[in-house]
Amino acid sequence: MSFSFGDGQSVISGDFSGLEKLIAGLKEKHFVDIGVFGSAVTPKGQSVAEYGAYNEFGSITKPDHPPKRSFIRMPLTKRQAKIEAYVKKNMQEHVEKGDIKAIFEDIGIAGESVIQEAFDTRGFGSWKENADRTVAAKGSDAPLINDGTLRHAVTHRTE
Repeated sequence: MSFSFGDGQSVISGDFSGLEKLIAGLKEKHFVDIGVFGSAVTPKGQSVAEYGAYNEFGSITKPDHPPKRSFIRMPLTKRQAKIEAYVKKNMQEHVEKGDIKAIFEDIGIAGESVIQEAFDTRGFGSWKENADRTVAAKGSDAPLINDGTLRHAVTHRTE
């Protein structure tokens, strides 16, 4: 909404359309989910989400009891300041445009990035090493990375 008011000597004018857009954007319910979604399966036919859950939380029921190697919660927590810094870069522009959903999109992008960083650094050095039999079976000592299926399944969605 624009307005203009004059008294013969001066004119006051303004435009509240940006504010109106911001208010409308704030009324919408937005969220971001970051993780492993969908029906993707590992080369052995296991659900990627299920495989990810065994690694995220560890398992006492699965053979060989995989240890907990948090690849979602831990990176998002440990690198929260990095995520916030990324989001802050464009926040004012998003707010001025009234595009609140774009802020959540930036959170998703930054969240995915820190999760990928965790894969690159073995959980920032915190993931337990693979057992010798695991290294022998897969031909690599990189925790959580066999063929990249889990790593590439990490994504985000915003509403």
